[in-house]
Amino acid sequence: MPKGIHTVMRKLIVKFLGVCLNVTAPIVPKWNGKVAFKLLCRVRRVGISARGKQFLATARSEYMDIDGAPAVLHRWGKGSKSILFLHGWMSNSQRWQPYIDQVDLEEYTVYALDAPGHGMAKGNQLTIEMYRKAVVRTIENSGTIDALVCHSLGSLVGAYAFLHNTSIPIKKYVIMGAPSGMDAIFAYFQELLGLSSATISNLDRVVNRVLKVPHQEITMGNFFTKVTHPVLVVHDKSDVITPHLPIAEALDLNAKVQRYITNGLKHDLKSDAVFKTVLAFIMKDTNHGEERYSA
Repeated sequence: MPKGIHTVMRKLIVKFLGVCLNVTAPIVPKWNGKVAFKLLCRVRRVGISARGKQFLATARSEYMDIDGAPAVLHRWGKGSKSILFLHGWMSNSQRWQPYIDQVDLEEYTVYALDAPGHGMAKGNQLTIEMYRKAVVRTIENSGTIDALVCHSLGSLVGAYAFLHNTSIPIKKYVIMGAPSGMDAIFAYFQELLGLSSATISNLDRVVNRVLKVPHQEITMGNFFTKVTHPVLVVHDKSDVITPHLPIAEALDLNAKVQRYITNGLKHDLKSDAVFKTVLAFIMKDTNHGEERYSA
């Protein structure tokens, strides 16, 4: 099937699913909420490149069972300090190669998680609760994490893990391309399928039964307000996937959060300058005073 026709068909199917959900929302609310939740959490897998496979083959990889779904933890190095990398939605651990290639693996032990349904982890469903549990399992097995480095959905997971347990043993955070919170994910899902307020209300109840913190409270603003550890935020002004303005407003809540704001890198945030800034933050003794960078 030609790509253009395939795209049109996909959009029609998505809209049809939205209509079905809206019709059933007031009739069978519990079923409706469960189906909406399953659609919200369904993963469209992105493959690993040949180069990515070669890179991941250099790691020691361990499969973990998270709520009946597999996650994969990749490990490099043998140092006494530790870094944990969390990828975003429709991504995987190969995105961290430019960072890991520059880390001294005699000084650091580096971990990267493939969340359920991503990378080398099988399945087609992912919730941020499943992802949080994978992070907690990793910390239980490895000990204190000196730096947690997150991108996109991974950033929201890092914030959620902290909001659930403010004593979680993570010494510093790098938050990259973060959504403003679960509300942004709900808004995107509602717009994509054209969902009614009744469907969203049913979904709301299911989500809050799954999560350990009400989804309304899982925001980067709450994270920035409560976190006392050093934090570096990296975000691009031209990011249309996770817009910059809500993050800029959230950053106003904590002047001590360091930030590196770029322009033109979009959501991927891939550049030598970003790699250098993030690694410098990880490896220095941070005074937790306000620092501002520009690109």
